[in-house]
Amino acid sequence: MSNSDSTQLIRLARGLEAGGFYGLAKLLRAMAFSQEVKATNAAGIPRGAELMEQMRALMGELRQNNNDPTLINAIEKGMDAVLQDRTIPHSDIPEVYVSRTNGDLFLGKPPTITPHHDHWLALREFKPIWYSDPLPPTDLLEALEANPQVIRNEISGLSAEQLLIAPAEGEWNMHQLLWHIMMAQELLTERVDLLLTTHYPNLASKAVWAQQDEQGMTTGEIVEHYLDLRADLVERLKGLPADDWWRKGWHDEFGEQTTLSQVTYFTRHEISHLPQFAEIRQAVEG
Repeated sequence: MSNSDSTQLIRLARGLEAGGFYGLAKLLRAMAFSQEVKATNAAGIPRGAELMEQMRALMGELRQNNNDPTLINAIEKGMDAVLQDRTIPHSDIPEVYVSRTNGDLFLGKPPTITPHHDHWLALREFKPIWYSDPLPPTDLLEALEANPQVIRNEISGLSAEQLLIAPAEGEWNMHQLLWHIMMAQELLTERVDLLLTTHYPNLASKAVWAQQDEQGMTTGEIVEHYLDLRADLVERLKGLPADDWWRKGWHDEFGEQTTLSQVTYFTRHEISHLPQFAEIRQAVEG
């Protein structure tokens, strides 16, 4: 089946779902998503100036086709944030829902029952990032304990010079990647503490990817600090009462978050970087 058949796969999946055959429909939806990912990989992921040029072209098409002004305004605000390299406030792009039956798109509060629209429970909500979809605490704790050993294995035996070699121009070297992982761990520790000690705290956005190593820490110091923070966090989470996993706070970009969603987000984020350690090592060792 070619990449152009993803629409047909969704058609078939919806037909199966109408008959209650959700298990089989799941396979077809997964096939469609797989094709979309592979097709976009083959076409190339636009970045920088190319990305903004294509976004402007999209905006022109939306205006020409008289799309919802609220949607166009939200995309414009998001593009302004991208151009300024800042996070996008939740108020600029609020909750987004799509009707599962007629495809209507809604921004903000979902609609009530009308003769023309589904009840809001029949809508699919689109989250800012799937990383926040909660995982079981036992799975999270297992990953949080296992990931540091994977990282240690990848940096083991590399010289101080090798730790500073980037696999290609503009890409992170091992030291920079470890710094990023440590900063993410610091932010997770900070947010868990806020959620567990403060009523509905503000979980302010922080651009961890852009934070520079102004302290001049050695790679060894970075790893040691990361491991200490991780051990303390795991110990704290292991003794967490069930209700505390659901304590809530507000994130200025992602909206309402819980202890569970934040731990899930940062765990998935870390796991997404693990292959990068192996790729850097392979490039450094030639």
